[in-house]
Amino acid sequence: MTVTPGRRYDHGVPAPTRKTSPAVPGERADGPDSGEPGLTYPRPANESRVERRRARVRSVIADAALRMFISRGYEATTVEDVADAVDMSPRTVFRYFPYKEDMLREAVHLEMTELIAAVEARPAGEHAADALGRAMATTWSRADRDPELIRSLLRMIATVPRARGALIETSSATRDAMAQALAPRLGRPVTDLSTQVATACALSALNVVMDTWAAMPPGTDLIPLLEEAMATIKAGPLGSRP
Repeated sequence: MTVTPGRRYDHGVPAPTRKTSPAVPGERADGPDSGEPGLTYPRPANESRVERRRARVRSVIADAALRMFISRGYEATTVEDVADAVDMSPRTVFRYFPYKEDMLREAVHLEMTELIAAVEARPAGEHAADALGRAMATTWSRADRDPELIRSLLRMIATVPRARGALIETSSATRDAMAQALAPRLGRPVTDLSTQVATACALSALNVVMDTWAAMPPGTDLIPLLEEAMATIKAGPLGSRP
């Protein structure tokens, strides 16, 4: 999940009666205007300006929600709480995310989108398992990532069935996109059953790695676990090539 240490929210201050300094540049209390986006991240080239702005606002809201889920607890955090944290009206936040699970799904979706892009950026001749493992290591090593916050988030998700369900659902929804990224390396069509099975195994392996790492002592390095998991996958469903 993306949890950026540089952004801070004061959850102990009462909600202001007037929204005067929104966390998202150009965002009014009743929704986004047509100003230029102030943040950028990889998006499809054919997206419109409005779609890019909407995606950016969704990312900011989801990031704030993750922080509050960790600090307050998932069940104790309301959509209204998140609205206060990002200095938007509840009506605006509800328009983007009617339910808390939707915020969690968005954060996982952004993370998976970044991972898939990293896989596609790996050298063309690289083995599928190596490409996936190294892409995961690259995205994990981002400077803005706080491992201990992510560990806390994963532990929280494990204790809340609805949150766990949202995580699994989003991971499954990205399987086709990951299959698109892995298929050329496997030398098989995306729709081929073996490609779909290999992709599902790879994604399951990543989930197992994250769950295992979250249960380990603070300071444990994730990368060796990734390498071990990808070596196992490479010897199995991702190991056969035409």
